[in-house]
Amino acid sequence: MYYTTSGAYRKSKMIIDYANIALTVCVGVMFILILFFRSSSGIIFPLIFLAGCLVNALTSAKRFMEKNKVAGVILAITAVVLLVLSAMCFAAVLK
Repeated sequence: MYYTTSGAYRKSKMIIDYANIALTVCVGVMFILILFFRSSSGIIFPLIFLAGCLVNALTSAKRFMEKNKVAGVILAITAVVLLVLSAMCFAAVLK
């Protein structure tokens, strides 16, 4: 990965990229778990929405660092929508 910025923003962007990779791997593992444990996979759906929320929130922060405000706002709104969906799924599963 090549970054044109230096200093704190460079490290922050690297950490965000590594966190996004880790969260994407977690979503892939959760998808495989859903395929194999269909009857008891109810709690995994809210976790997938929550991981998607985190990925979008981190990417939104990165876009704001790059001074790309429009993409940052769109990703932040998407993160909030996924957070609401995650809360709704948690409520439905725990009911």
